[in-house]
Amino acid sequence: MTEPSPIDLVGSMTAYQQSALIGTAVETGLADVLAAGPATLDELLAELGTDRRGTMALLAGLAGFGLVERDGEKFALTPQGALLGRDHPDSVAQIVLKEWFFYRLWADLPDAVRTGHAQTGPWRERLENDPPQAESFLRALDDLCTLFGGELPGLAAVDGPGTLLDVGGGAGSHAANLVKANPGLEATVLDLPGAEPVLKERHPGLDFVAGDFEKPRFGRPEAEQWDYVLVANILHDHPAERNRHLVAEAASLVKPGGSLIVYEWVIDPGRTGPEGVAKFTAMMVVENEGGWTWTEQEIGDWITAAGLEPQPMNRGNGPIAVIRGLKPPERPTR
Repeated sequence: MTEPSPIDLVGSMTAYQQSALIGTAVETGLADVLAAGPATLDELLAELGTDRRGTMALLAGLAGFGLVERDGEKFALTPQGALLGRDHPDSVAQIVLKEWFFYRLWADLPDAVRTGHAQTGPWRERLENDPPQAESFLRALDDLCTLFGGELPGLAAVDGPGTLLDVGGGAGSHAANLVKANPGLEATVLDLPGAEPVLKERHPGLDFVAGDFEKPRFGRPEAEQWDYVLVANILHDHPAERNRHLVAEAASLVKPGGSLIVYEWVIDPGRTGPEGVAKFTAMMVVENEGGWTWTEQEIGDWITAAGLEPQPMNRGNGPIAVIRGLKPPERPTR
């Protein structure tokens, strides 16, 4: 057994300092200025309009973590620090801004634990009241999908041509991955109208339809059905009874013989693993009123209640898994 280490525990506690330095480098624009080339402190101050002492402190902290280097009077980004620039081909700037938004909310985790209430408003309100932040959030999710979402096509069992509706698909990240793996697939993203600009920016080849979780069949016509309906990273935003309803509405859009594909952070029955999903659970309490992570059994029960046949969970190397629900084919009439 490993001996307890006060030093390791204190090191974990102070990791917030690196997060704050990275978030500040992107939010103030310092990373973008240095991405254009080395600059002196005076040049940075003239470009950014920031305080001399504060800016030097930021540079010193970033240098201490290996993200900035100094050569004489000039400061520059290291190869790792260069990823913070918005124009870098592998930029993580949008992801940093997303996490910087939630960084502030995590400081209120004690209140969330005491009360059980989220520390931010629902997605609908964020999209309506602060479109720039919401659009930045969607771009960050798209970038995260580029880094970590490659397992979905292998887990989803989408085979060949057909039609797919990506319910609440945002920027269309997951639908785009499935289309790339299945060129004959015709994918449409359904979301609130405010999500469309980011989808057209990031994945203009995808179709978009405005929809609403508050409406029956999410606002789609009664006769409309799809070979595949994808519900990706939606259920963790909602409490159990809401999810039962959402799964039922999604199932109503599946053709006989088609599939409902639930792509989700699935927690073990004891709710302490896998590690990545267990950590994610705390974020749901902070971020979403009633948000939670759900077990394979819970998701399977909602699929069964919707009249579909749940299939065994497919989990890859990452924390997110697929649980499919099959709609029985229509029996031929005599």
